[in-house]
Amino acid sequence: MRRTLLCALLLASPALLSAQDWKGYGRVEGRVVDAEGKPVEKARVKLTLPERGGGGPSAVTDKKGRWAVAGIVGGAWEVDYEADGFAALKGRFRLPSESARLPPLEVKLDREGQAAVSPEVSKALAAAEAAEKAGRLAEARAEYERLITLRPDVAGIAHQRIGASYVQEKQFGPALEHFQKALDADPTNATTRLITVQAAFEAREVDHAVSLLKDLDRAAIKDPDAAYNLGVQLLNAGKPEEAIPFFSRSIVLDDRYVDGYFRRGLAEIAVQRTADAKADLRKVLELSPTGPQADLARKAVEQLE
Repeated sequence: MRRTLLCALLLASPALLSAQDWKGYGRVEGRVVDAEGKPVEKARVKLTLPERGGGGPSAVTDKKGRWAVAGIVGGAWEVDYEADGFAALKGRFRLPSESARLPPLEVKLDREGQAAVSPEVSKALAAAEAAEKAGRLAEARAEYERLITLRPDVAGIAHQRIGASYVQEKQFGPALEHFQKALDADPTNATTRLITVQAAFEAREVDHAVSLLKDLDRAAIKDPDAAYNLGVQLLNAGKPEEAIPFFSRSIVLDDRYVDGYFRRGLAEIAVQRTADAKADLRKVLELSPTGPQADLARKAVEQLE
């Protein structure tokens, strides 16, 4: 099952141990489609966190195949996907912290009765995941490389996992090389592009990050925090002009996103768009009239008058 293998690779991630309950303030969302990319309605999505007792919330996809779950802690989550007429799928994702926001997780379900993945491929994938969970990252990379030789059609996502393992070791050079191979295999994959951008920022290769963002469809960003974080990184890197569209995207996704208005106002001041800056900072005061941020916005508006 090519699609099932792709999903398993995409969602594989190292474990994060903890003994606390699974309830928190984090959020994750995704989309379930069939092999042709059509949405799967009423798919059942069950999240569990084994390191914290195996509990977790559930969701059901809507007509567009979308689902979302809020109120979870950071950690290494397992996801069970089930839908009538489709083969069940188990995946994983890692939420680094409750404040982190992941790009939407898209998985493809195979129809029941399709041919199974060969034992050799399954063995290589299982070995790669086990090594990655145990922190044996060099071993995990070797197994993913082996998987690429067995199944070249999943090379893109395998390279993504190899790149992610290098990021854990803060080896950003080889991480970016493998992320680029993943992008070369699937240039339209917004998740891979966002991961690559983040790695480029961490490597302080700002120009590379900016060039990658030029080919990103901002409409693929569905979480206002994700758009906002990209804007902050660009603004901090001295790229206010490039940051403004991402702050705008955060506001499109949530028209009461105070931080988005505030940071966009600061970016607009930097590029001398005085009228736009005043409008955004006044919106900050309208939505949040008290507090340190409001005080700064009020002073900035006074100085712009």
